[in-house]
Amino acid sequence: MKQIRFHTMNSKNLIYKNRLRMYHKDFLIRISEMTRNGFTLYETVAFLNTQYIEIEEGIKKEALILLESGKQLSELLDYYEYSDDIVMQIQFAEQYGDVNTSLVRCYDYLESKSKLASQLIKTIQYPLILILIFIALIFTVNFTVLPQFQSMYDTMDIDVGIEIKVMTAILFSLPYIIYSFIFLIIALLLAYTFYFKKQPVARQLKLLYSIPLIRDLYRLYITYRFSEMLSFFLSNGVMMKRILHILSSQNKNEVFRYIALKINGKLLEGRSLPDAVKEMNIFESSLVQFMEHGERNSKLDKEL
Repeated sequence: MKQIRFHTMNSKNLIYKNRLRMYHKDFLIRISEMTRNGFTLYETVAFLNTQYIEIEEGIKKEALILLESGKQLSELLDYYEYSDDIVMQIQFAEQYGDVNTSLVRCYDYLESKSKLASQLIKTIQYPLILILIFIALIFTVNFTVLPQFQSMYDTMDIDVGIEIKVMTAILFSLPYIIYSFIFLIIALLLAYTFYFKKQPVARQLKLLYSIPLIRDLYRLYITYRFSEMLSFFLSNGVMMKRILHILSSQNKNEVFRYIALKINGKLLEGRSLPDAVKEMNIFESSLVQFMEHGERNSKLDKEL
């Protein structure tokens, strides 16, 4: 039997939301490798349970119980608390595509995401340290040095120049600017948690697209995600009408559900797919161009 490679990873510097913790990436690739070699899903999970010694026994037992009751891999991943994107991708693959291929794709996605996060941390850690040192110096100067200088000027009745006055005023105001910035961040987080997340999708999109920088970034993100999803289905022979029905029926991604319902409504009104997508004004214009070109050449999946 072909030897199965075990993928190790360092968990010391990471915080995991997944119940499999540091094994969340390894699990996906191991499932793909072992099922390709003839193991059943139950046998694979049972074997991996013996390898993942740091996972709670209750979680391992519950996973096997789920499989014994007839649950599919996507439902098991949902139990393990994988992201909705991965669960949905595997769920669709179980019905319309190749599960093993999708598992490898999800593994690669998590790997690239992990590398990107690592690179981001390396990029910002030194500037962040310098910023923290600068903030510490600002507070130190404000609470120790500046009061002494101010007291000395007052005692000696020294008439300081305009440059010194401006510099002193700036240094005195910097802590309040920092306080205001921290307060703003906290306010935005609270607004996101207690207001934004509770709004209907249509309202959320309206708010996102009303903020210039966030609008541009989100437009790029949703265009990439939606085109990737369409390409997955189309490459597996699923018709566009069926794709819209699938996306509008699922409950893992409310934004996709909203988009599918809106596009389907416009198609029922007699509009073409590119026109329907264009009228929504959610995606990059390049997506519409790819759709138009793909429809003319009957290669929409490759264009996306």
